[in-house]
Amino acid sequence: MKRPLLRLLIAALLVGLTFLAVKLWTGKYDGDPDPRARFRIEASSLKRDGTYAWLEIHLRKSGIQEHDMLKPVFLVTPDGREHEPADTSFAGAPGKGLTDIWFKFWLEDAALEGKIDLCMNGGTLRVKTNEGAPAMDKNGKAVMKSADWEKIWLGF
Repeated sequence: MKRPLLRLLIAALLVGLTFLAVKLWTGKYDGDPDPRARFRIEASSLKRDGTYAWLEIHLRKSGIQEHDMLKPVFLVTPDGREHEPADTSFAGAPGKGLTDIWFKFWLEDAALEGKIDLCMNGGTLRVKTNEGAPAMDKNGKAVMKSADWEKIWLGF
């Protein structure tokens, strides 16, 4: 009588821990992004290149307003410097217009050591909240699904 109950409890505990682990590792960026930015961050990725790194930020439209191409877009690093994107890619669908943007920034390692903000359309989105650079995989890459870069998504 005791063994089936124990097995059931262990199975329930494993299922609960699995759901908790998935929730922690797949946490999203800010659930309430600045509405003035008109977009929300989906993910960011880093790729090491010597003493520099490519930071790519994927944004998805969060409202009905379009991206204002006339307003500047820049990344503010911990030292207060503003960095313009080195590359920008857009995606969308007929009838929906522009739905996704990818900004790519070329940054020194020191620029990754603290909080990082993305300023666009007159709003600000928090890219990174914690101190220190994230751990990279053996190929010098990391994908972050939240502004807490200590939680690195190992999937892709």
